Amino acid sequence: MAGQHCPICRTEVYDDPANPDYLCPDCASRAVDIDGRPLEFYNQSMSGGFIARFADDKAPAEAVSRDHIVFVDGLRCWADEARFGGIVIRPAPLTR
Repeated sequence: MAGQHCPICRTEVYDDPANPDYLCPDCASRAVDIDGRPLEFYNQSMSGGFIARFADDKAPAEAVSRDHIVFVDGLRCWADEARFGGIVIRPAPLTR
């Protein structure tokens, strides 16, 4: 680790040039949908993909799976598959 930090809590995280502003696991674990329901994320298969489910009943979170928008501590974020597998959450890009 050499200076990359979680954009929410400022905890030092492993350097990832492909995702310079990814959330640490603790912050990512607090991801919720627009209605405040806690989420879990999965790869669709061994070859990747992105699926979101509600943490409480494991039902598909279809809007999140489609739009990738989640919220962590009120910050609008983008959840997606990571480059080499797994899931990454980053602050969402600003839209006009």
